[in-house]
Amino acid sequence: MAKHNQAQAYLHSPFQPTLQNDYALWAVGWMSFFWSTGTIMVASLLPTFLTEVLHASHTKLGILEGVAIALMFASKIIAGVLSDVFRTRKPMIVIGSLFTIIVKFLFAAATSYNLVFFAKCVDRLSKGIRSSPTDALIADISTKQSHGTSYGIRQTLYPLGVVFGSLLATGLMVATNNNYRTVFLLATIPGILALLILLYFIRQPKIQHEIPKRTLKWSIKDIKYLSYRFWLLLGVTSILMLARFSEAFLNLQAKSTGWQIAMLPLLFVAYDLVHAAVAYPMGRLADRVNRKSLLLVGLAVLLFANFILISTNTWWGTLVGVMVVGLHMGMTQGLLSAMIADEAPADLRGTAFALYYFCIGGAAMIGNIIAGYLADLYKIQGCFYGGALFTFLAALALICVMCQSESRKSSS
Repeated sequence: MAKHNQAQAYLHSPFQPTLQNDYALWAVGWMSFFWSTGTIMVASLLPTFLTEVLHASHTKLGILEGVAIALMFASKIIAGVLSDVFRTRKPMIVIGSLFTIIVKFLFAAATSYNLVFFAKCVDRLSKGIRSSPTDALIADISTKQSHGTSYGIRQTLYPLGVVFGSLLATGLMVATNNNYRTVFLLATIPGILALLILLYFIRQPKIQHEIPKRTLKWSIKDIKYLSYRFWLLLGVTSILMLARFSEAFLNLQAKSTGWQIAMLPLLFVAYDLVHAAVAYPMGRLADRVNRKSLLLVGLAVLLFANFILISTNTWWGTLVGVMVVGLHMGMTQGLLSAMIADEAPADLRGTAFALYYFCIGGAAMIGNIIAGYLADLYKIQGCFYGGALFTFLAALALICVMCQSESRKSSS
């Protein structure tokens, strides 16, 4: 009887590969799919809604986006830490999901810039509230050996949701004769579906203590239990994020090489399709090979993409360059999450992802400022020279980390 109970405990442990956990991982993936579908249905139309319907200036649009991004990263940090403090992820994700639905009604009802500003801030806060706990939850319901596959599932379905939402928004705009408010209202449906998946198909496992010295109560001092390898990875990732500036620069590059404005959305459909196509296979590969080596290959791919975008002056060359960027994202986005999860104790995963988002948010902001400055100084290709430089520096830093790890192994 005792052996039977032990076997049952093993089978239902959140850290063992069970059929139930496989269902939960795919449920998280589909939840992310519907989140991105609903979000892009609004985000793809909001700039023209603001400027053409509400007659807001481009300066106001820029202020709106800047403040919203800052709030998103701030809420990611707070939500990640709180999910460790309360030893549960699901309530934070539920709160974020509810706000994601409610805010669509605010967009549909908006008759002024100020109301859109408020709604956009709530929208980004809701994304931030659910992001870090979701990343931590994926690690909670999978094994360390399968983190690559687990995050690969999400990184496959999330961009597919972007593609589906973009095409759906375009079709609905045609069907409703450009009725923005109707499309914004219909964008609540994917959010509701995501919430139902969360409530009925995803169960929060008990978060285990992995460090005996830890107390049951979370403390800021617990950050010292994050490994030296975690901080090295955070440093490499921060350098990489300097090279990952906004997709707006890809948009400008495409326009300068002959892409018609009406065709620009198709460029990013291609980008997201490549991202989605490679994310899951690369996630599975990451569970079988050295993850740092695979990340190094991903950095080489981004370096190659920058060289293509620097040298091309044709529309098809830009398309190839953007698709190679999508290949890099599919190879590395889920991989980075898996590597962060690898280096964090189970009860500090939310905090680890909070620190991760804090660092990449700050680096991305600096990277975009540098990219804009270089684009003004050396035309649009200037930002890709900067991207190539920072990618090369990130690769050098990663090689140093890998060499240090090898020397530590040989000395021990």
